[in-house]
Amino acid sequence: MNSFISGFYRANEWVMRFALVNLLWFLFSLLGLVLLGFFPATTAMFAVIRKWIMGRSDISIFETFWHTYRKEWLRSNLFGAILLVIGFLIYFDLNIVYHSSDPLLQWSKYPLLILVISFSLALLYAFPSFVHYNVSLFNVLKNAFLIMLINPVYNVIMLLGLALIYLMANILPPFSIFFGGSAIAFVIMWSCYQSFLTIDRKKAKRKDITKEP
Repeated sequence: MNSFISGFYRANEWVMRFALVNLLWFLFSLLGLVLLGFFPATTAMFAVIRKWIMGRSDISIFETFWHTYRKEWLRSNLFGAILLVIGFLIYFDLNIVYHSSDPLLQWSKYPLLILVISFSLALLYAFPSFVHYNVSLFNVLKNAFLIMLINPVYNVIMLLGLALIYLMANILPPFSIFFGGSAIAFVIMWSCYQSFLTIDRKKAKRKDITKEP
């Protein structure tokens, strides 16, 4: 009976944590008038969830969120602007190709579609890479793209998790209101973090091999 109560208490605690992070993400997005608040708030949300996944569930959620939001406000908005520009350019090219009757341009839609899919998947790795690696924005983008390419298994796991959240949101609409953002961030961050660990293990293995006499 005690173990059941303890388990129920822990489950309820985690429900409240996810709801709080989701609320902070929403409020701080509004705080920056949405456009200038969305990217810092998203970065802060991923920073909090990353610490949870790393086993640091005892952190102060608000302090961690607020610290990251302030510290990364400018950098995350610049990063977001870069992503928006890239996305707009891809959309612009795709729009031209699909409305053109030129045979050569029509053939180019296939590699362009591959680019769209690759960019969309790399976008899922963008903010986890941003909060995990202390590198330049260019290297964040490069890491996101390369990690996406070399970890197809976690791409599938991530997409399946997001599909499950989508189904839950359709079955239980309040779920998306209270947990939508934080649940999506958790699925993405967990999958990305497993990819990061896999890469770290491979790097460590290579170093061990090179050290052998």
